[in-house]
Amino acid sequence: MLNIGRIAGLLCVVSCAHGADRAAVEPHSGGVADYTVTIFDNLGGARVRACFRGFALAGLVPMDRSAASQLQGAWIDGIPLETREGRISLSQQLSHECVEYETQFERSRLGLGDASAVVLSQSQWLWRPEPFPTEVRTSVRFAVPGDGRVSLSWPQSNGVYQPNRNVFFVETFAVFGAFNQHAFSVANTRVEVARLGAAPLEKDVRRWLTRAVEATASVGGRFPLDHLQFVIVPVDDVGAEVAFGMVRRGGGSSVLLLPSADAQVAELEADWVAIHELSHLWLPRLHAKDRWLSEGIATYLQEVLRARCGLQSSDRAWRRIREGFERGRRSGSGQPLADESWSMNRTGAYQRVYWAGTAFALETDLRLRRGSNGENTLLTVLNDAQRNWQEEARLVSASRVLAALEQASGAEFIAALGEQYAASSDFPDTSYVDSPEYDDVRAQISAPAQGGCKVSGESSR
Repeated sequence: MLNIGRIAGLLCVVSCAHGADRAAVEPHSGGVADYTVTIFDNLGGARVRACFRGFALAGLVPMDRSAASQLQGAWIDGIPLETREGRISLSQQLSHECVEYETQFERSRLGLGDASAVVLSQSQWLWRPEPFPTEVRTSVRFAVPGDGRVSLSWPQSNGVYQPNRNVFFVETFAVFGAFNQHAFSVANTRVEVARLGAAPLEKDVRRWLTRAVEATASVGGRFPLDHLQFVIVPVDDVGAEVAFGMVRRGGGSSVLLLPSADAQVAELEADWVAIHELSHLWLPRLHAKDRWLSEGIATYLQEVLRARCGLQSSDRAWRRIREGFERGRRSGSGQPLADESWSMNRTGAYQRVYWAGTAFALETDLRLRRGSNGENTLLTVLNDAQRNWQEEARLVSASRVLAALEQASGAEFIAALGEQYAASSDFPDTSYVDSPEYDDVRAQISAPAQGGCKVSGESSR
């Protein structure tokens, strides 16, 4: 199990991940890239053989600058190649060659795993061709020591993974070694689980994740994706049922959850973290300055959906929202919300960003409901708008999301309201939440969903 004191290092990963989204490369015609990744016996690194056909390349580069120091060397047919700042240089542009290189895993970046299994970003072993082709068909094969396993969110057939091009630019979670692996279907979504550690038990993890996926799917009567990977790593923490969560989308959606090894299944079901992380999947990845919108909507949904799905009472949901607003009001550095979002990993103004964004989500939901006699809600609008970005992994602006929400709703206030929130240096006035004028609409928002949020029957696979 992981000691909770090591979790703080994960926050750096969140703030540093954006560097991998940029690619200043000149595109050209497509081809094929085949990778064979051999994980070392001690799980401390990998030897990679990368073969390319159909396009010329001048070198290989890491997807994240922070991984540059992990490159240990590179060769063609045993002849060493020049490497500098993580870049593998080729003396001439090659049209059909195989390059081998070794990387050493920096385990401290995530701090997850032990001698039997590790959780890593693919940035630690996947170097991309430079220049990067406009079209590339990529395959990745793995050799893991002993009876070790591999878990990734990428599509695969017969052990050959076939990720799309964004895996070279956006991080995801990869698990290697000896760990528990199982899969099931819920809400028409294929769920694959990699679980490190003996507790929580597999049956409890399955029950917990089933309820979380169903609750999130109740937004629109469907889950926004047809495939999802969970990485479950138990931690030594008696202070929280789930200590941490994070979503990554490089080649497919992956959710990391760190539950307490001592948590009971009912406590895991009632916890907010899994539903918060899954709620992010209704939205695309947003730029750092726009994270108030994605974090605010996810925070709003974590409370509303748990009330609608019987995982907490309506009174408790509204009490938590009010308390969150008070924490948000006391937090922050006085900057406009967009600037606060941009710098929150440095300033620690998470409460201001998350709960100001929640206030936007609540105000939008209230105004939609009152303007349509309950026909339009933030949930129905999210369901319709999500089709505009589907599984897009690139960073998207808040203005695009707000415009899509406005178009889906037919309401003409959403974009202007979002701009007002982003520009404001003050925490929004939320005193209306307790006004008797809103009693009926508050009751509608947290009323139990039809069918108790069970979107479809669960079936084993």
